[in-house]
Amino acid sequence: MADEHETKTGELIFEILRLHGRLIAAGDSLVGPLGLTSARWQVLGTVANTEDRITMADIARSLGQSRQSVRRVVSELIDEGFLEMADNPRHLRAPHVILTSKGMETYRKATDARIPWNRRLSEKVAPQDVEAALVAVRNIRLALQ
Repeated sequence: MADEHETKTGELIFEILRLHGRLIAAGDSLVGPLGLTSARWQVLGTVANTEDRITMADIARSLGQSRQSVRRVVSELIDEGFLEMADNPRHLRAPHVILTSKGMETYRKATDARIPWNRRLSEKVAPQDVEAALVAVRNIRLALQ
């Protein structure tokens, strides 16, 4: 029989799953006017916030997504001018994914839209609760890797 800690961990995981759906819907509403979905925004953000150049496989690993789903989103973003591919001298069959000027500008606008939204949400949660949740969620993610 599960002890109280195991039960609470299970409750936390289910709460994260419920939150995930709501975050996706909220993200879609927030960045929809920019021609993005939450999935597109995640890919743009991953590319934008990586110091080195990044491949589709790197993006998939970072997001915990399948390569196929990332490939589909990257292809859409390329078709619409947000991303482009660049040669990867270390691996000829795995090109780098890079932001275009349109992609950089759109990601900046998405970030600008996110800031007041994030501020409103942060007012609902005590700083120490945010810190504890961050540690707990990170530890669960690392345990699954």
